[in-house]
Amino acid sequence: MIKYFDRRALLLCGIASFLLACGGAIAGDCAVQAASRAASGKIVITPERLLADYSTVSGNLPSAQWLPDARHLIFTTASLGSSAAGGIPWIEKMEIATGKRVRLVRGLHPKVSPDGSALLFISGEGKERQLALYDIAGGGIRKLVPFPEGMIGVDQSFAWSPDSRRVAYGYRPAAPAKDISKDANGSSVLVVGSAGDVPLDSEIWILDVAGGSPRRLATDASMLNDAGWSADGKSLIFTSMGGFEYRNDNVTGKIFAISVASGEKTDLVTNGGVQALRPVVSPDGRQVAFTYDPNNLIYPYFWNIATIAPTGGPVRQLTRELFVASGPVWSPDNRNIYFTCKRAVFSQICAVDLAGKVRELTSAPRNASSIAVSPRGDRLAWTTQDAEGRVEIRAARTDGTGEKVLADFNPELANLALGDVEEISWKSRDGLRIPGLLIKPLGYQSGKKYKLLVDIHGGPVGGVALRGNILKSTPLEWQMWAAKGYAVLVPDYRGSTVPGWGPVLKARENQDYNARDMDDVMSGVDHVIALGIADPDKLAVIGHSAGSILTNWIVTHSGRFKVAVSYEGWVDMYHGYGSGLRVGGNSIAEWMYKGKPWEVPENYRKNSASGFVKGVTTPTMFIAGDYGGGSGVENLYHHEFMYSAWRQQNVDTQLLIYRGEGHVIQQPENQRDMMTRILDWIESRIE
Repeated sequence: MIKYFDRRALLLCGIASFLLACGGAIAGDCAVQAASRAASGKIVITPERLLADYSTVSGNLPSAQWLPDARHLIFTTASLGSSAAGGIPWIEKMEIATGKRVRLVRGLHPKVSPDGSALLFISGEGKERQLALYDIAGGGIRKLVPFPEGMIGVDQSFAWSPDSRRVAYGYRPAAPAKDISKDANGSSVLVVGSAGDVPLDSEIWILDVAGGSPRRLATDASMLNDAGWSADGKSLIFTSMGGFEYRNDNVTGKIFAISVASGEKTDLVTNGGVQALRPVVSPDGRQVAFTYDPNNLIYPYFWNIATIAPTGGPVRQLTRELFVASGPVWSPDNRNIYFTCKRAVFSQICAVDLAGKVRELTSAPRNASSIAVSPRGDRLAWTTQDAEGRVEIRAARTDGTGEKVLADFNPELANLALGDVEEISWKSRDGLRIPGLLIKPLGYQSGKKYKLLVDIHGGPVGGVALRGNILKSTPLEWQMWAAKGYAVLVPDYRGSTVPGWGPVLKARENQDYNARDMDDVMSGVDHVIALGIADPDKLAVIGHSAGSILTNWIVTHSGRFKVAVSYEGWVDMYHGYGSGLRVGGNSIAEWMYKGKPWEVPENYRKNSASGFVKGVTTPTMFIAGDYGGGSGVENLYHHEFMYSAWRQQNVDTQLLIYRGEGHVIQQPENQRDMMTRILDWIESRIE
């Protein structure tokens, strides 16, 4: 359901006939797209086609693992439209030499046992989610942990012991069902931070896969991740992170080891900040590699590669000033650590030796992720995704040579009519080189000027994600706009930290985060105009989350855009300090703005778009979920303020509130509704 505020009803009459005649094309594009399809023999990406093919491919990319025979890979299947086929992907086995693939079982997060005999995986959905075992040779399935409420919080926190006989996992039990409509005195009060408001402690368990009951080893008032074993099987390793769910401001992660025999914990890294950490024990058990940068513990997650002894001690930082996107993965000989790094739009495979020498092994226009090293250490397998949505598993020698495609998960892309995608860069106002993507209109003609849509990514940390801002799943969303005659610019502004850590520190020193990020975006717009591609009088901007925050800043500081869409972002950092999360503090904001709001109010207000709404002119649509009235609903409050400011100044605006939705609109009927409204909003105002 949607609640919206605008005097003008959207006229949707006739849309059904267009969907039938044009495969979902909006009226004005029907003839153009039909002609393009006839000329090319390929299928044009229309809104209806995009909605029909929408899947969670980008969120659940396949992750390959080698079997010990080095002749087979295990991975999950990902393909366009997979969500419509049941939601749970297949776990497959592929013979590398022939490419022959065999479906084994439906499930998530498969992990091959060290002896190659079995798979651990997550089976089922919702309350039926269980930790299960699949016999690779015999094909049998056995449920290992039949918790009635499902495996809450265990997705990645389980691991095989080195001898393949035991399984360790971190698990957070679901809180008992409770009627919170009234307490013993008949009141509906909820005391923030009370027993009814915080989750139960997470638990660490060990299970003998041959049989017997699980043994609870310890508890921890945190979320547990990255389960692993020591090489001798005598201890476990986990990361733990506090956070807003526990109603405290403890965002500092830590790595700890725990004795399998006694349950005694030993902290290895206690000052992990808000970094991912992701510890992995070396094959010989002598070191633990993890993602960590001691110079940046709070924000914005500028990870690097470090090592520490499994008993603790000093941290050795192996890489510096390099954005680490995923990893680490040890080589079997303990000499190298593989990971993916990001210097521009696309992440590449990198390796670092124990002396700190970094090598970049790939340089292709596609994202690399989920690296797996062959048992003999002579080959790599990894997942790639390009800016057209193509998902593949590739392999190469460990020096990056001999690269080839092992599996293509969406060959149907060859049948689609797609605009050209280019990785570009430009200089921002202060000379910093900014990367980005440029998607040219379908049928682009040199010398012709086109409408330009600027799609500002969220995060902001991590850079451009290969997905659009409406459905947030597939880069085919950009191709939908290209088919409608738009060029699309996807800038990677400095707040992502991909352009470097130094510019972020400079923005903190000057307290001009938004201003510098806006410079990066607007200089990119000017660059595309200078290329002769964009019409300077037909500019649109859309942003989600952090991209919405920046969109709000842009439309309160510039009138260059003819139309804007701001989807789930803040405008008031002062009130945002304590909004929604109910933790009694915000250490990330304190780092960014150099103190608490009442200590340095000028810094919070200097970075808040809400203080600059006077004189706005850009027609802007604001979109938010209502979070069921729970944590997160503050995004709605920010948009309500902006909507009011626009209305009071008689500026064209609309506010959409999707009830029962959160930060990303999930329900298919709401996705369809939102896409239709955004298309109408932009198309009717950009001309």
